[in-house]
Amino acid sequence: MSVAAISALELLLLWLVSSVLRGKGILVVAAGGAALAASLVPAARGRRAPLYRLFFLTALAAAGTLGAEAILWLAPGLLKGRLANQVLSGYHSERDGIYVSDAHLGRTLRPGFTRSMYWNGHVWRHDANDDGYRGPRLTRADAVFLGDSMIYGHGVETDQTVPARFQAVSGLPTANLGQQGTCPVQALELLRRKGRSLHPRYVFLCAHPTDVMDAITAYDPGELERFVARDGYRPLARTDDESRVFQYWLVHVAIPLRAARVLRGAMHPAEPAFAPAVAPNDDARFLPSPEYLAEPFAPLAAGANPDTRLGWRVFRHAIAQIAQEAERMGAQVVLFDIGYPTAFSAAVEDVAREVGVHYSDVGRAVLDAAQKGADVYLPRDGHWSPAGCDAVARRLAAELNNGGKR
Repeated sequence: MSVAAISALELLLLWLVSSVLRGKGILVVAAGGAALAASLVPAARGRRAPLYRLFFLTALAAAGTLGAEAILWLAPGLLKGRLANQVLSGYHSERDGIYVSDAHLGRTLRPGFTRSMYWNGHVWRHDANDDGYRGPRLTRADAVFLGDSMIYGHGVETDQTVPARFQAVSGLPTANLGQQGTCPVQALELLRRKGRSLHPRYVFLCAHPTDVMDAITAYDPGELERFVARDGYRPLARTDDESRVFQYWLVHVAIPLRAARVLRGAMHPAEPAFAPAVAPNDDARFLPSPEYLAEPFAPLAAGANPDTRLGWRVFRHAIAQIAQEAERMGAQVVLFDIGYPTAFSAAVEDVAREVGVHYSDVGRAVLDAAQKGADVYLPRDGHWSPAGCDAVARRLAAELNNGGKR
């Protein structure tokens, strides 16, 4: 084999091995490239031993990488718990992830992208349309749904999500603008960016207990203060902690290896997708504990920290802005939540009253059904099951009918 062919193959194998370190793999490529250049000097004089040794070591590392990758693809069941979530989920912005970076949202659904998803033992198909939301692409929708993973449909198929079931039972064309891990600030941005052109008559917004912390995580405090102080201000999301060079290499150059996510997961375990702990028995039904139901709502509790209070101010202002945006569209807003903790649900109802939008207690009704034995939550997880999504959709459609269509 010629020196040129060995050098080209060395660089290819080096690219494969470097991808295990994700964005920082560029450092491995730089070091390997320097070693390759150094070995080519004696090779030009007829001494190929250094080049062969370098190639052998890289080929050995590449074989180990491919072996590990093959095992992870052929036997993904070897992964358990949070590590399995981090490796198999698809909730990331790498080339095989469902997100792309966005200046105002932090990340948004990758348009026209489909892949298998996984979390807590649940597998479903993600399918974002060309406009970057789940479900069929619409040019007009009578109803749009905003919210986090409860609306996106974590753990369920596209036709089982709350928006899809609402369309089925109400007969109204409905767009699913939900996105995992978002808060009302991002919901407002999505309404302006994607919902406005759909000319909806109804805007449904689902609130979640994590919304307050999601805002603090997604935006710097200064950006949130400006959002609260200035109507119409579009806050800029936090940028990734990694350098731009590492981030570019990760997203555009590195191979998206499961082995790389195993390594990262071992060093940085993934957080659960849902706040309350689930029962240790894999077959157990999910049900919020009495202690969690009775938890005080942190932003309104005595001695709440400044960040939490800021997050709650942001939440309230975002709801008010969504109401104003909907009014300009000629749409009616329906605000609802997951029904617990009790203090959180009551606080959301107070915000609806304060802002002047309709509040639905559908989350409490679904919780009540669960307490009576209905399987409305995904086991080992806590998101709404297909039955839970259907129950939410039917209750919202019934309330809409009782109130009269506009």
